[in-house]
Amino acid sequence: MKKAMLISVLLLCSGQAQAMELPDADSKGARLFAARCSVCHALPHPKRLDWTHWRHMLRVMKRRMAERNITLPDEQWRRIAAY
Repeated sequence: MKKAMLISVLLLCSGQAQAMELPDADSKGARLFAARCSVCHALPHPKRLDWTHWRHMLRVMKRRMAERNITLPDEQWRRIAAY
C-alpha cells in the first residue's frame, strides 16, 4: 500500500515539472545582468522568479542603486528586464 501511494505521489509530482528554457547567456541583457547586478550581490538565476516578482525586484534594486548614487540608463534597465 505504501509503495503504491509513493508511486502515485511521484507520478503526480512529475506532471508538474516543466523544463526551464534558459535565457540566452550571450545576449546584451545577459551581459549587463552579469556586469551590473553582480557588483553588489551574487547573481540569482534568471528563472528563479516569475516576471511579476522580477518586475518588483527590479524596482527595489533601482531604488537601492539610487540610494548609493549608482545610475543605470533606462535602455540598460530594459535590456536587463527583457533578459
